[in-house]
Amino acid sequence: MNVLFCTLSYYPAVTGGAERQARLQAEELVRRGHRVTVVCARMDGLRSEQINGVRVVRLRRINRRHLFRISYLARLLGWLVVHNGGYDLTHVHLANLQADIAVAAARLRRQPVYVKVACGGAVGEVQRFSSMGKLTRWYGLRHAERVQVLSDEIARELTSIGVHPERMVKIPNAIDLEEFVPLSAEARRRMRDELGLPSRGAIVLFVGRLVDYKGIHDLFAAWRRLRHVNACLVLVGATDAQPLGAPPGVLVRDWADSVLPYLQAADVFVYPSHADGMSNAVLEAMACGCALVATEHGGTSEFLTAERDALLVAVRNPGALAAALDRVVTDADLRGRLAANARLSVSRYALGRIVDRIETEYRLVLARAGPQAIDRRPADRTTTGSAAADEAAIRS
Repeated sequence: MNVLFCTLSYYPAVTGGAERQARLQAEELVRRGHRVTVVCARMDGLRSEQINGVRVVRLRRINRRHLFRISYLARLLGWLVVHNGGYDLTHVHLANLQADIAVAAARLRRQPVYVKVACGGAVGEVQRFSSMGKLTRWYGLRHAERVQVLSDEIARELTSIGVHPERMVKIPNAIDLEEFVPLSAEARRRMRDELGLPSRGAIVLFVGRLVDYKGIHDLFAAWRRLRHVNACLVLVGATDAQPLGAPPGVLVRDWADSVLPYLQAADVFVYPSHADGMSNAVLEAMACGCALVATEHGGTSEFLTAERDALLVAVRNPGALAAALDRVVTDADLRGRLAANARLSVSRYALGRIVDRIETEYRLVLARAGPQAIDRRPADRTTTGSAAADEAAIRS
């Protein structure tokens, strides 16, 4: 297949969770013999290039605050009208206005479009872009041949705006289990030394944007309530200063190209977000053997099991968050049990298994696309072992 990805940015530019998933999936599809082109905005002075077999087209935009988005969307529309006829299918990795534009351009050539909704709740695409949706009538989501959802919460939101359930498919995010692996106790100590982290006590790690909806202020309030101080809170996120309200002694590190070393050095990963789809950082922490403390919301409550592979607490409840952190910091046996179970659970989201299912959906969409599709044969949906059970359980 010859697949076109639409993303807002692409490696090595600074990217969010949706763009990181796009990179994982693009490179895996290339390894399977497909051709993948990514079209995105030009950022950080980067130009169009080939990265690990993926062709990346970076479109220029006007770098002014009120013009860079509209200028990029205009260039994207023009590029798609001219070029997307050369692709079998377009996959949009964030359901904002680029989905409306991609679907409109693709329908001129009767080309199928696959759209992923990356987040639910107050900061998700449906609620966050509701004012724009009143103008566009959710054109992209309502006319895409397939819409991928990460959670039942997102599926309900899509149903409320008129997306038919038969066009939705529930497929989770993926994790590269060959890259994200736990270290031995000795290797973890060496990693702490390399990162300049305390050699004693538990390391509690937060990775993400230091903004309110990620629960950062709830975390600060919870940390002040901890009765035991034999632990260190480390924040890795986009910042150039100590965040407002951070308790004394919290270590703040700028955003890193790879957070893997921090995950491998940490004992506990804390995720106090108010809303999300399916956090890449949580999956990566599970794979690296961190004990997990997270808020119970949206997709998080669907793929984590309380007291088995995570301690789950209510959103916006610093007291409950403090109690959970106190438990996991002071109880090494609990940390070990949560970490071991999380490592087992995350295997369900191995990159190969998730791309198997996305590839299957591509073929089903192309089979319905008619004579213009290069491969019109319906895919064999039979899989082996637990992958078949996973697909039957998760598809909606």
